[in-house]
Amino acid sequence: MQRNILKQQLREGQVCFGTFIRLGPAAVEILGHSGWDFVVIDMEHGVFDFTNVEHMIRAARCAGITSLVRVPEPSPSCIMRAIDAGAEGVQIPQVDTAAMARIVSQAARYYPDGKRGLCSFVRAAGYSAIPPDEHMATSNDEVLTVVHIEGEAAASQIKVIVETPDIDIIFLGPWDLSQSLGVPGKTKDPRVIEVMEKVIDACKERGIVLGTFVREVEDAKRWIDRGVQYMMVSTDAGLLLRSSRGWLEALRKMCA
Repeated sequence: MQRNILKQQLREGQVCFGTFIRLGPAAVEILGHSGWDFVVIDMEHGVFDFTNVEHMIRAARCAGITSLVRVPEPSPSCIMRAIDAGAEGVQIPQVDTAAMARIVSQAARYYPDGKRGLCSFVRAAGYSAIPPDEHMATSNDEVLTVVHIEGEAAASQIKVIVETPDIDIIFLGPWDLSQSLGVPGKTKDPRVIEVMEKVIDACKERGIVLGTFVREVEDAKRWIDRGVQYMMVSTDAGLLLRSSRGWLEALRKMCA
């Protein structure tokens, strides 16, 4: 596996910015050329299959941007296939317990660190051009494992979850968290903020990188000030919609 630039940036304490991909390979390339640090190809809420995902990973490589895959479910098979396709990391939703956190973290790495299925003919191994020993060692070192905390149950176990080996990033999902707390969509509700703050404190104690999602640029500062480094902003579709509306509004004002 190639050197994971995003992982190195995070280790150095940098704040890195990414967005979810819903629109396909061209969006990945455009975001890469725009200077974003990473993209997360969204299989949970997107409509992609693994063939689509592989094309988007190729597009990311061409455009010089790190690619991760948000798998559709916390399944070892899905995690393995995403990394085999060449993704530099996996973002794993619906992790509610420490036991599940251990299962998914092991699914992302080979023995002795994990239980990822081994095949040297996958894209991540250059279709066998990379010697198996080299491929296994570099994959274990470079892959990024991002675990979602997006429910009250998971948040209540955070001090146990963060003890799981080989979790690189804890990602706070404020929208699903708001729903689990009975205030769906109200991501700034004090109950949501309180839970997020508790998770952040637990991660800081353990030295685990923090991530979260915001829809508005101004909301990012609050969480960056609290130590979030892995900052996801909107989606490719959301960015396109906002830019498109801004252009159209400006053009119509010229004609008024």
